[in-house]
Amino acid sequence: MIAFSRPSHRPHLARRPARLRRGRDAAERQRLQIVHQLASLIECADHYTFGHCRRVAAYALDVARTLGLDERQRSTVYVGAYLHDIGKVLVPREILTKPGRLAADEREVIRTHPQRGLELLGATRLPWDVAPIIRWHHERHDGSGYPDHLYGLEIPLEAQIIGIVDAFDALTSTRSYRPAVAPSQAIAELARDRTSWHPEVYRAFLSAFSRVNCRVA
Repeated sequence: MIAFSRPSHRPHLARRPARLRRGRDAAERQRLQIVHQLASLIECADHYTFGHCRRVAAYALDVARTLGLDERQRSTVYVGAYLHDIGKVLVPREILTKPGRLAADEREVIRTHPQRGLELLGATRLPWDVAPIIRWHHERHDGSGYPDHLYGLEIPLEAQIIGIVDAFDALTSTRSYRPAVAPSQAIAELARDRTSWHPEVYRAFLSAFSRVNCRVA
């Protein structure tokens, strides 16, 4: 059985890539502040996701390091993790926080958040290429995802990383429609859904957490 621990209280300060910690220039530091402010808007729209972006960023960095991504890629993963759900700001709050199961039409509204996220950031100039993460973090390796039903290597690696850690954090967090499950149960659910994940990303996900954030019992 694998028991996971949560990241530290403020993992975005302790674990962000070195390039972002240094803040090479004032403009980039200002852009990073904008990223955190935008992420806070997501949590204001849906209080059930409080801390979600911060945790996904910490988890995703562990996976990115395990895969050997360079610092620029890790920075993109970090920022993309914070902004992956920004489109939910434009989803009606009554749908985001509705208790119980969503109706089919409500699920379709939720599924527009990747495109809405790109619309929302359309005029924001960032030095990181996070658009593929925002649009495709719900795509799945077997083609079962959305919004474009991409398959396999059509999905950028950074988006695949965010996809699996986003799914893990969603399962282990309380949401309006269900309680949180134990980390071991979440891992079991991800394993049952193995075709959704690129094999190397899936292995890196397990390896990162078993080495850095968890104990194996």
